[in-house]
Amino acid sequence: MGSVSRRLMIAGGAAIPFAQWFGGQAWAQGVSIRRDLSTPGGQADLQKYAKAVKILTALPESDPRGWMFQWYIHAVRGDRTKAAELARVYPAPSPQRQLAQDSWSTCQAHGPGTVEDYFLPWHRMYVFFIESIIKKTLNDPTFAMPYWRYTQPAQRALPAAFRQPGSPALGTLYRPNRNGWTNAGSPIDQGVVPSPLNTSSLLQKSYRPASGDQGFCMGIDFNLHGTVHVQTGNGVGMGSVAWAANDPIFWMHHSNIDRMWGSWNKNGGCNPSDAGWLSKTFIFPDANGQKIIAKVGDFKALAPLKYTYDLFEPGPKIGVCLNRVFKLAQLPHIALAERPFPIDPLGPVAIKLSAPRENVPRANLKLLQTAGAARPRLVISALQAQIQPEVLFRVEIQANEKARPVTVGFLNFFDAVASEHADHADMGQAGDAPSDKFFSFDIGDAVRGLTSEPIVTLTPVGKGAAGSKPVVGSVRVIQG
Repeated sequence: MGSVSRRLMIAGGAAIPFAQWFGGQAWAQGVSIRRDLSTPGGQADLQKYAKAVKILTALPESDPRGWMFQWYIHAVRGDRTKAAELARVYPAPSPQRQLAQDSWSTCQAHGPGTVEDYFLPWHRMYVFFIESIIKKTLNDPTFAMPYWRYTQPAQRALPAAFRQPGSPALGTLYRPNRNGWTNAGSPIDQGVVPSPLNTSSLLQKSYRPASGDQGFCMGIDFNLHGTVHVQTGNGVGMGSVAWAANDPIFWMHHSNIDRMWGSWNKNGGCNPSDAGWLSKTFIFPDANGQKIIAKVGDFKALAPLKYTYDLFEPGPKIGVCLNRVFKLAQLPHIALAERPFPIDPLGPVAIKLSAPRENVPRANLKLLQTAGAARPRLVISALQAQIQPEVLFRVEIQANEKARPVTVGFLNFFDAVASEHADHADMGQAGDAPSDKFFSFDIGDAVRGLTSEPIVTLTPVGKGAAGSKPVVGSVRVIQG
């Protein structure tokens, strides 16, 4: 290991463009296939993965291939700061310290200065590079990162390999900081009806928000992605941005999110084509501790990266890719409530909306009932919490005070704990325009007799964390 460490010291300085680096990887001459971890091929790669996690965990904290370094690329642990960890792990200046400075806490898009549009390509890079590290660590170019296909009812429990703390071969995949039912082998969506573990993100017609929809990137991030995090781990595990990447299931989760992006593209979904998105770069270490400059444009599609999946999700064919036309304040409003509303992590909170102010564009309620009219949407934004509430919140709407409440979806606060994001570098650049983040629910089939004073109720599914103090800042019903 000593010669490897010396080589890492030398290699850590100069930055290498991804295209140049990728051309020199022997394993890139073929095509890797990432498999459903419930299949025989996926199980074989899972065994390799467990072996690699054990090796990476034993490496020094300062080693860019090591488990802690890789975890910190997503975010430095929540009870420490990036500055303090840099000083502790690297007491003196070194190429590795600079590499850590450039790559730690750069997860997109879960912190100030980060941009939601980069959520998908950044995490594709993240999984890609640790996969390449494992290939070299095991001296096995055939290794590919399996994925956890939790959208299938039979696969909604945490895979058994991750629930065996005493196993010599698999114990390294276990983490105690998960929800009790998760490590007990119950489905992670237990008690949540209807299940939010679905492929509805494939219905989106644009990558970015458009016409009241979240768009594919934000839609899968806030809904399926955030739900799996919160339903799998607690506030010092998968349920927290700062701790999530310490759980080995994180990588199976994000392999699946990447597969969903690939599925959406195969169904006709269009990625952004503007220069700002394509040229954005991030820093990652390779298996030799070299600093690789990864550009979003190099990661927009699977085929050039020489990997694919054994199965892509079917979905509606997207005939026309919408351009970004979404401006929430400009859409016709039916009702709104624009002040912070504390949400009880232990019980329901009802929010009565009011007719829009005079300076807010108004929808015509009568026209909403006509054929072909744009469908109303419930938009909830500006979520905040002191600590992770560790539960989902059921979202119900009543068209009026006498109407029956109808469940339209669920909120999660995975991305909403401000203290977890303090160390995220400002990863924006000239031309970046962070979009407002929000949840959006189609309520066209849920509300009959809709008035300008509907009632929205948010109810925790289970017992939320005491002291979490969750808040929503804005609730609106708009004509999408």
